[in-house]
Amino acid sequence: MPVNRGYEHGGNLERAAEIFQKNREAFLDFSANINPLGIPDGLQELLVQSISRLTDYPDPEYKGLRRELAVYTGISAGRIIPGNGAAEIIALLFQTLKPKRVLIPAPTFVEYEQSAILAGAEIRHFELREAASFQPEIEELAAEMAQGVDCLMLCNPNNPTSSLLKPAELEYLIRQAGRCRTMVVIDEAFIELTEGSSANSMVKYVPACDNLFIVRAFTKIFAVPGLRLGYGIGNQDFIDRMRFRQQPWPVNNMAACAGEYLTKAREYLARTSAWLKGEKEWLYGRLGAIPGLKAFPPEANFILVKLLDGALDAGELHDRLGKRGILIRNAANFRYLNDRYFRVAVKDRASNLRLVEMLREELANY
Repeated sequence: MPVNRGYEHGGNLERAAEIFQKNREAFLDFSANINPLGIPDGLQELLVQSISRLTDYPDPEYKGLRRELAVYTGISAGRIIPGNGAAEIIALLFQTLKPKRVLIPAPTFVEYEQSAILAGAEIRHFELREAASFQPEIEELAAEMAQGVDCLMLCNPNNPTSSLLKPAELEYLIRQAGRCRTMVVIDEAFIELTEGSSANSMVKYVPACDNLFIVRAFTKIFAVPGLRLGYGIGNQDFIDRMRFRQQPWPVNNMAACAGEYLTKAREYLARTSAWLKGEKEWLYGRLGAIPGLKAFPPEANFILVKLLDGALDAGELHDRLGKRGILIRNAANFRYLNDRYFRVAVKDRASNLRLVEMLREELANY
């Protein structure tokens, strides 16, 4: 009998430790897409030095944090709203926008649908097809949007498919959305973990496009999911409306001070880009060479994989690997996917090699 179907978000080490009767430290966690370079030394030092700030209340306007984010993104501070992770920004966005109809290409991050429904929206889905490596046909997507939606919700690069829309494609969609009076929301939580990094971002289009909103996060690129720091970038009037609805002090002082690291992050970001360029292709090639697996081309630091043999599903594979100290993300709860799909993060070479070896053993022995 399977121990756990793993249909939740990745990175739940507490639950994994309880289910598989292991210490948290015993796991290699491929279920959460975190930068394997770990927390930057400079950020760790800054957090330690800033521990005394916990005796103070945060600045309710987060002027310092917004100023640092403005320098990092090249966007004025008035267009930026920090939050308790990207998840809070997404929920607050929908609560403020109050859209009647939201169009969501899927499979994608499930929180979008949940947050939009809680805000009273009707959801329409646009299926991303496996035959096209989960890349949308842009004209078809634009035509669907023209049928009458208040918001187009995009994840770029997309989770869990690791596909990426290029700036020219997104510019076209934003232009078409403007004609339809549709807000385009782009979640760029993994944008710094793509080849080209922030060059793939649409942030620079925000000042000229009142119907564009960008969601970003510290979590993935700086390997600090426990810090809970995200931010939104958009039209200043809309940002002001979001801030009016936001609970007081959503970002604690330790998370707020992390923004001071951004101006010192260049070397860390360069090392991340150098690692990603080779390692994701190495892992993609090795996974695709395992009999019974199909790996989809990755644009970010994670890879979607399909089990081709019907005898083993992703839930059972999750359990078998979990018992051996490897955690993967069962992708069965993503819309339009099923229990043949799972997702793995790209980690360091030694960890990736161990994953490949264990996958090869499990599929050979089943």
